Amino acid sequence: MAEEKRNFITLESVIYDYIDESEQSQNKYAKLYNIAYRGMEQLGIDFFYRVKSIKIPVDKTNFTAPLPADYINYTKIGVLNAKGEIIPLKFNNKLTTFADQLPDRLEKTQDNTLINWYYPNTPMFYNYWDGYGFTNIYGLPSGTPFVGAFSLDVSAGVILLSQNFDYDYVMIEYLSSPNPDEQYMIPLVFREALIAWLSWRDIASMPNTRRGSISDKAERKREFYNQRRQAIARYKPLYLSDAYEQNLEAQRLTVKA
Repeated sequence: MAEEKRNFITLESVIYDYIDESEQSQNKYAKLYNIAYRGMEQLGIDFFYRVKSIKIPVDKTNFTAPLPADYINYTKIGVLNAKGEIIPLKFNNKLTTFADQLPDRLEKTQDNTLINWYYPNTPMFYNYWDGYGFTNIYGLPSGTPFVGAFSLDVSAGVILLSQNFDYDYVMIEYLSSPNPDEQYMIPLVFREALIAWLSWRDIASMPNTRRGSISDKAERKREFYNQRRQAIARYKPLYLSDAYEQNLEAQRLTVKA
């Protein structure tokens, strides 16, 4: 029986539901897992992938940090404050990826013949004109510390940090690629749609035979899009703040009546 938890169901149980339904061997699990992974993207539920938060040491010789091996996209990159919150760094698309894997990256990417916009003895970058004078990059009042800036070289797998970055680590909160050895949960309403996707794509690339005829493939495709439409229509996340507002509105209408 499929494992359920707070109206969520494991991706593994959905795959085994299809294996049982189609009377296939469990040896097909790895193939079907990859198909299910693509199906989650088609269903628009890729945001249910695991979000991880890790601390990465910074290489101070060239001010870079390695991206995690399972990195897909980041949500926050920054440092921690006294409350355990991640204070995001400013993304700077002007940071070049040139020599970003070499220990002398800073020497190769600096040209001291240009005007130095850094004020003496202060880690602040004044480049924003507010109508009266230059302020720092965030446009905050003078004296506000500037933590640093970053850029990414995803192909090389590194985070590039500005040379004024003064921390030994960088925190990254990111979306990780699925791992077959980890458990993933999806909303229960998407179960039949994902099973329909597995049923269709399991035979979609097969030659036209009795097991994979053109009409059968077309029928399974229609069933998937029908189940997908119903699942998306049924999936309505409940937020406590919304429920609270709805309750207040119902009370106001009752009083008026």
